[in-house]
Amino acid sequence: MLEIKEISVSYQRHCALADVSMTVEQGDFVALIGSNGAGKSTLINSVSGLTKISKGSILFQGETISGLSPDLIASLGLIQVPEGRKLFPLMSVEENLEIGAYLPDPRKMYARNLGKMFEMFPRLKERRKQSAGSLSGGEQQMLAIARALMAQPILLMLDEPSLGLAPIVTQEIFKILRELNDEGLTILLVSQEVLQSLKISRRGYLLENGSVNLTGASGDLLKDVRVKESYLGL
Repeated sequence: MLEIKEISVSYQRHCALADVSMTVEQGDFVALIGSNGAGKSTLINSVSGLTKISKGSILFQGETISGLSPDLIASLGLIQVPEGRKLFPLMSVEENLEIGAYLPDPRKMYARNLGKMFEMFPRLKERRKQSAGSLSGGEQQMLAIARALMAQPILLMLDEPSLGLAPIVTQEIFKILRELNDEGLTILLVSQEVLQSLKISRRGYLLENGSVNLTGASGDLLKDVRVKESYLGL
């Protein structure tokens, strides 16, 4: 479904990504792990068209998308939940969800999908008329995910969805992501939460200093000595 082929990204003289390759198959749940500054956000932003690549190519469902604008990439069904959530804080919960359904096909299914989001996230239904900025951090993250789902993604990408959240809220959000994948949604998760990310995903990539240094089944990565020592403190 998603093929990243030897892409490189540089910011002035700094190389953020160097010949990075990875794949996400239909129905997959892939975790992209690594420390802060490893290049994870640069990679996911490159896929979304927010960051220009200097080398390589990115294909989605067999078609090259590198070089396309972010809005065209989103219209193909590749939807990102950005780091920091990027909600419209003065707008209501329901208005933020309506913005998520701006594409023609999702707009036709707005009422049905809104009902599904309120079933999945009951707290958002309770607060549907509240401004997004008045929600707790966990509720805002739920809203950011729900807004992305309103766009009816084929591939959902999430950039650090647990950042700044309490552990119990992180567990709740990761549980929802696993359920979405079990229902057939393809997911690419970028996270510093190595243990939980590998527990809920099917495959993983370890990104270090802009390069993929380890890849495999998530269960195998959890047992890897390098991952245990460097990221799990074992």
